[in-house]
Amino acid sequence: MMGGRVVGLVAAAALMASVGIANAKGPVKLTDAQLDKVTAGASNTSVNVAATQQLNTLLAANTQQLNNQLAIFNAFSTFLTTPILP
Repeated sequence: MMGGRVVGLVAAAALMASVGIANAKGPVKLTDAQLDKVTAGASNTSVNVAATQQLNTLLAANTQQLNNQLAIFNAFSTFLTTPILP
């Protein structure tokens, strides 16, 4: 009976920690300069630099968010697995 409660609490904690994962935003309006690059093409170097910068930014943000969620999960799992002593 106690095992089912622990699993339920861990599942609830994981669900609460994952609430902010999917933050899809609406469509973005491109500027004229951005549209020129899309339609006329840009040099591979500028595209690669921009893509690398964006990837690094996203990776840093996702790493921080993952670390925060792991800290919450570790706190819950420590709490739930600590034996209750009389």
